[in-house]
Amino acid sequence: MARDTARELGHADIRPEHFLLAIAAEGRGVGAEALVRLGIPLVGVSGAVRSIIGTGPHTALEHHPISADARKTFELALRESLDFGHSHIGTEHILLGIMREGESVAAQVLSSVGVRIDQVREEVLLLLAAQEVQGPPAATTMLLDLARNLGRETADVVGRRADIDRVLQVLSRRTRNVALLVGDPGVGKSSIAAGLAQAVARGEVPSRFRGRAVLRLDVTALFTDPRQHGRFTEVMAELVQDVLRSTDVVLFLDNALSVVRTREGQAEALAFFRPVFDLPGVAVVAAATSADHRRWERDSGLDRTVQPVPVSEPEPAEVLEILRSARQRLVDHHEVVITDEALAAAVRLAHGYLPGHALPGAAIDLLDEASAFVRARPAAPGTKPSVTEDVVIRTAGTSAAPQPPVLSPPVPHDPTVWSMS
Repeated sequence: MARDTARELGHADIRPEHFLLAIAAEGRGVGAEALVRLGIPLVGVSGAVRSIIGTGPHTALEHHPISADARKTFELALRESLDFGHSHIGTEHILLGIMREGESVAAQVLSSVGVRIDQVREEVLLLLAAQEVQGPPAATTMLLDLARNLGRETADVVGRRADIDRVLQVLSRRTRNVALLVGDPGVGKSSIAAGLAQAVARGEVPSRFRGRAVLRLDVTALFTDPRQHGRFTEVMAELVQDVLRSTDVVLFLDNALSVVRTREGQAEALAFFRPVFDLPGVAVVAAATSADHRRWERDSGLDRTVQPVPVSEPEPAEVLEILRSARQRLVDHHEVVITDEALAAAVRLAHGYLPGHALPGAAIDLLDEASAFVRARPAAPGTKPSVTEDVVIRTAGTSAAPQPPVLSPPVPHDPTVWSMS
C-alpha cells in the first residue's frame, strides 16, 4: 500500500510518510487501532501528512525506490518485530519504526499530536494480548530449510588459502567485520566459502570460529521459490529471527547485493540482515559480483559494517590444479575420459568461450560442455568417449589464441581503511 500511495501522490520514492498514510488508510490493522485507542483521529493524521508532503508530477514509474529514512524505518520495524518475538512485520511494527526513526515528516506529525512511543507500545501489547497472538516456535526451521550446510560438502577445495585467511581476518575485526567477497562470475566466491567450511571442520581456524556451522543462503533463491511468492518480507523477518536465535554460525549470503523489490519498495538483500551483523556467535560472509558492487547504493550504516574482499582469478597453474580436482566429478557424471591436454586447453580457451566470466568457473563450464558434446555422440560398446584437446578447441569454437578476458577492474582495497562514500 505504501507504493500505491507514493504513486497516487506522484512521488518518485517511498518515504515513511507513505507508510503512515497506508496504515491510516487501511484503518483495521493493529497500528491503526493503537492510534485510535490513544484518541488520535486517523483522518486528521492523514490530512496533516498530505498537507506537508504535497503532490508531485504523475509519471509512470515502474519501480519506486525506498528512501534512506524509509529504509531505516523498515529496519527499526524489523527490530520491533523481533523484540516482540514475531515472524512478520505488521502495521504495529512499522508504526513503532516510524516513531523510533524520529526525523521524518511522519514522525514529526505523530509527535505534534501528542503520540509517545511508550504509549503506542503499551497499546500494541494490549491489542496483541486480546487477539492472543502467539510468537513463533523456537525451532529454526526456516533457516534450516532454505540454507545449505557447507560443512557437509564432500568435494575438496583446492587452493584459496590466502582468500580464506583474508576472510577470517575480516571476521575477527571489531568493526567492518562483515566480509563481502567481490568478483566476477566464475571466479570462485562460493568455493572460498566452501573452503572456509572445510577449514572450520579441520580446526584450521582461530578458536572463536571452531565448531561453527557454515550455512550458505542464496538470496536469489528466495525470489524464485514458488513457496515464498509474495511473502518475501515475512520470510526475511523469520530468517533473521532464526539467525538471532542461533549460536556458533557463519552465515554465507550469496548474491547479497541483489535488489529486492517488495510491496514497500526496493533495497539490497544484505540490508535485511543488518540486525544480525553485531550478534555474538554469528559471523557473516557475503558475496556479490563486481557489477552488482558498482551499482550498489551505499549507505552509512553498512559503510561502518561491510569490508569488501576482492577476489581475483587464480594463477593458471592453480586453475589447472582446480581442474584436476574437478575432473573426477565430470568423469563420474558424463562417463567420459578427460585428458590432461584437455584440461590445459580449457585454461587457455575459457575466456574466449565465456567472455565476462572468470577462471576457474569458465574453464569448468567449457569442460562440462565438451564432455556433454562427446557423450552425445555414438560410442563403441564398452568404451568411454574421450575429451581431448581437439574436442575442447572445437567446443570453444576456435583454434586460435584465446581472446582477452572481458572482466571487471579490480576492486580498490586498503586492508585497514575503506570508505563506501
